[in-house]
Amino acid sequence: MFWALAVILLAFAAFSVLVIRRRRPAQAYGPNSRLDVDQLKGFVYVGAVVLALVSVIVITTGVLDSSNGRAEAIAVLGFFGYAVYLLTSAVAVYLMTRRSR
Repeated sequence: MFWALAVILLAFAAFSVLVIRRRRPAQAYGPNSRLDVDQLKGFVYVGAVVLALVSVIVITTGVLDSSNGRAEAIAVLGFFGYAVYLLTSAVAVYLMTRRSR
């Protein structure tokens, strides 16, 4: 089970990087934008790298000690941690952009 969760973690990290890289520039993101997209890209890249490292930890933990479900718990915490990280980073970028005007 931990192998599937590790692959899903890697796929989720890769998908989030692909989405942020292939995003077409919208008209709403100009000098008067509410979000600084470059800062948000940086947060997504850092989060994706950390999520990939969490998947390596899940695999290592699963191979070394697969009897008690610890690897699966780490994977689930990685998912929720990444979601909370992206949400708080988007709020922080929004507030910093709004405050700098």
